Amino acid sequence: MRRYLAHDTAPLQLWWTDLDTMPPPPGAEATLSADERARAARFVREVHRRRFTAAHVALRELLAQHTGRAAAELQFTGGPFGKPALRGQPTCAFNMSHSDELAVYAVAAHGDIGVDVERLREMPDTDMLARHNFTPAEQDQLGRAPASARALTFLYGWTRKEACLKAIGCGLQVDPYTFEVGLGPDRRDVSVVSPDGPVMVEVESFCDGDRAVVSWARVKPALPEPTHSA
Repeated sequence: MRRYLAHDTAPLQLWWTDLDTMPPPPGAEATLSADERARAARFVREVHRRRFTAAHVALRELLAQHTGRAAAELQFTGGPFGKPALRGQPTCAFNMSHSDELAVYAVAAHGDIGVDVERLREMPDTDMLARHNFTPAEQDQLGRAPASARALTFLYGWTRKEACLKAIGCGLQVDPYTFEVGLGPDRRDVSVVSPDGPVMVEVESFCDGDRAVVSWARVKPALPEPTHSA
């Protein structure tokens, strides 16, 4: 029920689901934990409850495929800033994001990864948002984008920064204004100063037709300290 987003050279797998047209089968919500069901029940609007349930059922089904465990048996834990992880499954890293009816999932055998998706839409407030979240060079790049591509250009930068921060797992402890990701789809290494020190993050983006922008990020392993012979 999910389509693989083909990125053959990416160090992770990306999947997406349409939460409105690909709903979970009847009874699938029974695989959710009591906490997940309680979170779904707190939504005021039925459409938001339904999408939350569908997104988390799909996540459990996907992770069950990767771990060989039953979807209902999977247990989640949170990092210091709330980033979810699978309890007792060190060889399965994941992250998820949703925008309206679209949900995107990233899965890898190991490492710290992040993913972000945003629906393409009219955005009259890009300049204001950029002033608070983009570096001066990125603001200049956005300002030079033609009006027809302004929203797409902005969302490349926005989702790339979100994916990087989610990969690091530091929440809002890092100001997105302080690191540069570029406003295009290219894969690049980004230097970010996290609460634990500087890290290098690999990030890449793509546009899913005229529907959404997706960015993934992965914290690159630290290089070993050089050894010095006497």
